[in-house]
Amino acid sequence: MQDTWNPDVYERFQQERSRPFYDLADMVRGQEGWRVLDLGCGTGKLTQYLHQKLAARETVGLDASEKMLLKARQFEGDGLRFEFGHIEDDPVPGKFDLVFSNAALQWVTGHEALFEKLSAKLQPGGQLAVQIPAMDSEPVHIVAAETAQEFSKELGGYKRRLEVLTPEDYARLLYKLGFVEQEVRLQIYGHVLPSREAVIEWYRGTLLTTYQQRLDAETYERFVERYTQKLMKYLEDERPFFFPYKRILMWGRLDNSKFKIQNRKAVFM
Repeated sequence: MQDTWNPDVYERFQQERSRPFYDLADMVRGQEGWRVLDLGCGTGKLTQYLHQKLAARETVGLDASEKMLLKARQFEGDGLRFEFGHIEDDPVPGKFDLVFSNAALQWVTGHEALFEKLSAKLQPGGQLAVQIPAMDSEPVHIVAAETAQEFSKELGGYKRRLEVLTPEDYARLLYKLGFVEQEVRLQIYGHVLPSREAVIEWYRGTLLTTYQQRLDAETYERFVERYTQKLMKYLEDERPFFFPYKRILMWGRLDNSKFKIQNRKAVFM
């Protein structure tokens, strides 16, 4: 399947997308000499920041887009490197002091099993820091699914469903997995965009890429045109346009003693 991630389109909103990364990085209780894994590293600039902020011994950035990694590799050196791979395949061997992921895990299904796997990647006392967009119940995502239904034939029935639990469920999950300290919060970032049309460009860089992969260029543009037409009914026609964006930020630390998951499953009330 073609790589439709476009670093230039994604970074049109670099400042807005970077704010949650910095907030998440500030949640980490860093120590020098760590081994760090950044899942969904994108263009690598923020991974470099994290590597330097923590004075890490080694940081590995993982991403499934070669186009993103092409830009990221300019930052390699001094213990920082980047690898191609899918998060769910666990392609980077060994244990880490910190597993970090900013706006990437929502693309992976089965979060109970995924977080168990990520916990097992940590050293005793290791930390997990994750930021996940929580926009799945907002018109921007609902309308995308509705548009996909209209293009069901062209898409072969495909419809993108993001995996996002509630903040309460993530807190319960971290507790069940043995994180002795944790912080989970829902945060709303208010972005001031030039116009409501800029929201479409925002999602061309993320959610809509999954439909672009499955459609020819002409059909994809028709898809975006229809998505735009439907979405504009929900967005105020104002300039500038205020775009509230919900994200879940979470951090947890394992106990310093030897930790091993023994087929424990999170139970949600």
